[in-house]
Amino acid sequence: MLEDFKRALARVQTDYGFYIQCQSDPSVALVDYDLTTDERTTLSDPQKLAALLERGIGGEPLRISIKVTISGKHDWVNRATAEDASIQDDADRNATVIAEIKAIKQARTGDERHQAVLRLMEQIG
Repeated sequence: MLEDFKRALARVQTDYGFYIQCQSDPSVALVDYDLTTDERTTLSDPQKLAALLERGIGGEPLRISIKVTISGKHDWVNRATAEDASIQDDADRNATVIAEIKAIKQARTGDERHQAVLRLMEQIG
């Protein structure tokens, strides 16, 4: 298990997306690693991770090229709500509807107009 922990720890230090996923969804991020409960908690708890980076593993210092201090709230974790996603989906849908209306107006042939109308109908239901 210690080898998997070291691999995951190395990845946390070099793969920002993986680090964020360890914070936001550790069960998914760490699924491929054979870790103890304490190791999983360390990788998903910023304070425990910072303490480990400072002290090393079993008296063996860690080879790190930067020192990271993690404290307070972590705004870099995506805290978007379902409502935020819905608003963005609506904005994307509205942009698509507007583009299809424009395509209908600019169609040069009946077939182009027909295809644009069908796409518009798919968007508006």
